[in-house]
Amino acid sequence: MKQIPYKSQYNMAICALQLCLLAIAFVFVGCEKIDIMSHEADDYKVGMLLPGSTDDKGWNALAYDALLAIEEELDVTINPVESHTPAKHEADVRSLATEGYNLIFGHGYEYGAPIKIVAPDFPETVFVISSGDVVAENIASINFQVEPATYLLGIIAGMMTKTEKIGVIGGQDFPSVISAFDAFEAGVKSVNPDAEVRRDYVGNWEDVAKGKELAIAQINEGIDFIFPNADIASRGVFMAAEEAHTDGNIIYTFGANRDQSAVSPTTVIANAVITQRPFVEIAKLVKEGTFTPQIYTYTMSTDRAIDMVYNPSLINKVPEAVKTKVAEAKAEILSGKLFD
Repeated sequence: MKQIPYKSQYNMAICALQLCLLAIAFVFVGCEKIDIMSHEADDYKVGMLLPGSTDDKGWNALAYDALLAIEEELDVTINPVESHTPAKHEADVRSLATEGYNLIFGHGYEYGAPIKIVAPDFPETVFVISSGDVVAENIASINFQVEPATYLLGIIAGMMTKTEKIGVIGGQDFPSVISAFDAFEAGVKSVNPDAEVRRDYVGNWEDVAKGKELAIAQINEGIDFIFPNADIASRGVFMAAEEAHTDGNIIYTFGANRDQSAVSPTTVIANAVITQRPFVEIAKLVKEGTFTPQIYTYTMSTDRAIDMVYNPSLINKVPEAVKTKVAEAKAEILSGKLFD
């Protein structure tokens, strides 16, 4: 038999050892499933796609505040991405998923369609749509039941209007916006059946000039209460109301999604508010591995994730009879007699 030199024997032994180690590594990698639904690594990441500026002091600012709360409470890496262009929503969703974000919030109904397209390519990523209606293997939606809070705003407007004319101005006619306006109008009609409620839509969420234009048109028609839900475009509504004040025409407005009392302290009389709680709770479920894809509904009556709050600077302008009626209606909501 031909003798193999000692050095060659040594090299072959090293090679054999390396092959064994590679095989063992392959077995472990192949058998271990990295389940990000119970992710415990230090690099857990939460991304959020926002359809507007975090400086809107409304819908987007609410979500950004929630993302900061997630970072603090869960000790995770966060990334807020302002995704303004609808045509780029799908690419923006895919970009975050490709970067390895474990949980991605699409903050708005408009993210439902692009997330449905992208999510199947990233089965270990959880996608959550604010005000959405999509549920799939790794997709959930949040339903903010703001209707009880906007119903209370409607009671205020219906009882305090001097002209019997009230307006609402939305960004776009998304289902969640329409539903909130329906509840607002129901609140108006519950105390003032003869009041008229006019609806207008900006067509987007950022056109401040258009928001102001629509508000001026409503004011010129005698409307004295306006409820805007149009993100940054709502600023135009507040501006129009403030300018009317300087001319001696008292116009009151309402805040949507976040307490906007400080945005227009002389016109915002009360607010329908969404708290940070829904976002933090869902992020916690995902990180702990107890998340299930479904529609997560948050309400005023069951968990106080939604609320109606007065502007402390203007609460003295609200007659006691109005405050009493609102308090009675709120008690019925919390007891489940309204919006059960």
